[in-house]
Amino acid sequence: MDDLHLDSSVAPVEPAEGGAARARPPEPRRRRRWLLFTLTAPMVLLALLVIAWAIDTSSDEVARNVRLAEVGIGGLSRDELTGRLAQVASDFATTPVELTVGDTTYRTTAKAIGLMVDETATAENALDARQSSFLPTRPFAWAGSFFTTEDAEVAVRVNAEQVASEVVALQGDDRVPPTEPTVELVDGSFSVVPGDYGTGIDPTEVVRRLPAAAVASTTAQAGVIRLEVTAKPIPPSGSIEAAQAAASDAEALVDAPLEVRTASGNRTVSPDLLRSWVRLASRPDGTVDVSLDDTSVQASLRFLFADVDGHPVDASFTLADGVPVITADRPGQICCAAGAVAGVLEALHRPDRVAELQLVDGPAGFRSADAKTYGITQAVGGNEAWRDGVPTTAGPGFTTYHDPVGSRIVNIHRIADIVRGAVIPPGGRFSINDYVGPRTAAKGFVPAGAIRDGLHVEEIGGGVSQFATTTFNAAYFAGLEIETYQAHSEWFSRYPRGREATMGYPAPDLAFVNDTPYGIMIWTSYTDSSLTVTLYSTPYGRAAQTGIAEAPAGNCTLVTTTRTITFPDGKSATDQFRARYRPAEGVSC
Repeated sequence: MDDLHLDSSVAPVEPAEGGAARARPPEPRRRRRWLLFTLTAPMVLLALLVIAWAIDTSSDEVARNVRLAEVGIGGLSRDELTGRLAQVASDFATTPVELTVGDTTYRTTAKAIGLMVDETATAENALDARQSSFLPTRPFAWAGSFFTTEDAEVAVRVNAEQVASEVVALQGDDRVPPTEPTVELVDGSFSVVPGDYGTGIDPTEVVRRLPAAAVASTTAQAGVIRLEVTAKPIPPSGSIEAAQAAASDAEALVDAPLEVRTASGNRTVSPDLLRSWVRLASRPDGTVDVSLDDTSVQASLRFLFADVDGHPVDASFTLADGVPVITADRPGQICCAAGAVAGVLEALHRPDRVAELQLVDGPAGFRSADAKTYGITQAVGGNEAWRDGVPTTAGPGFTTYHDPVGSRIVNIHRIADIVRGAVIPPGGRFSINDYVGPRTAAKGFVPAGAIRDGLHVEEIGGGVSQFATTTFNAAYFAGLEIETYQAHSEWFSRYPRGREATMGYPAPDLAFVNDTPYGIMIWTSYTDSSLTVTLYSTPYGRAAQTGIAEAPAGNCTLVTTTRTITFPDGKSATDQFRARYRPAEGVSC
């Protein structure tokens, strides 16, 4: 009995059915099996999850249950996604955009303001949806896709230049643009004009905030992109320093004459003329560009060399047997060959300031074909005249009368000879002082009676007011706009009362505008006791004096005449002219 003992490692024997006994496995082994199952089952499930995820995502497709602009795109291939994005981009272009400044809202569209879908970036967003950046978590994100949806973000981009132009257009008159510093020609020298701030929406703020506002909008297809902005001071892009540098550059170009040399002779261009050639323009970077105006340079050079041998002759008008005829043009040598402006600019930067240019064959500046379009065919303005203090009639045009003796007749005839044949293009302006210039002895004028500062004096050119008054009335009855005139300070019976003009240099002047669609030729004629100014054109307006009124003005008398103009369409217009007359020489009003 002492040798008998129980071995705890031997399992107890259980009776089997029918009385036979069966041994039970040991308890620790059973626990090990459950532990092994508990440990391996999750790993098997994870492996199955990874395998399923790998198989399901092996193709280049959008993940399951992904939406773009509220439209499902899950499972689309890259090509199918590209087609869908094209439609999204097209729909997005019409999305309303509202910029609100205080109580004012400016409305436009995404396309108009330069906001667009970035299709490449949006495609990447769609394909990356549910793709965790941490690789081990991706299968779990995939598993979650069976039960949830995810929106891929629509990426947008902005065209800054288009935003700027659209913002400016939307504001219209509400925007006050900044004034850029620039350079102007003042009293013969280039001076800097400071810039000034403007007020309006800052386009750079819109560019910066617009993408976020687009993402925050309701949807890319049906939402409204709203952005609240404020009107801010807009500084000039240029600086005073840049303008000052430009002024110095411009002054350096014109501080001395330029010599232009050609095979047919040389000409000197004065600093004043050079200044008229200079053009200054602000650049986008705020600097000021100094250059020469091609048209001005070429026109000036052509004029300077207009008298060389073999120069072109312009078409002109003359009168033959009372009918206007055209004298044909003739081509000839002109200044200058192509590249002349560049050559001039280069010479202005050299110490010698000499430009070597070439003459070339060229047409006249005003040709016969041009002259025909002017429609200068017959006298216009009627056949009015004034004699011995009363109206009368004479030949075509307007005629005034004067004493057949005295030195003033020399001046009347001389100015008539100078002006005879002058042509005013449609829309052009004619000034007697601009056309004739100072009345000097060198031009054939002589001393004669005149009025200066209310006193009767002798001066060279006295008497030309007879020509001014006659021309005034020719333009008056032709219905032309009389822009500049001044009546005599005393009334003389040889002139229509309240309807006359005096002359001086540089003022008073007589100037009128050819406000008709036709050209006008001024033709003058005279006798020892009369002067006639006739305008030749195509009949347009026809005028008549329809009223005269006089009123005291201190010691003087104010005379007002009314003119009525009738136009081809039957419409009419009225205007008035005034003269203030002293009662006698030297009497103040």
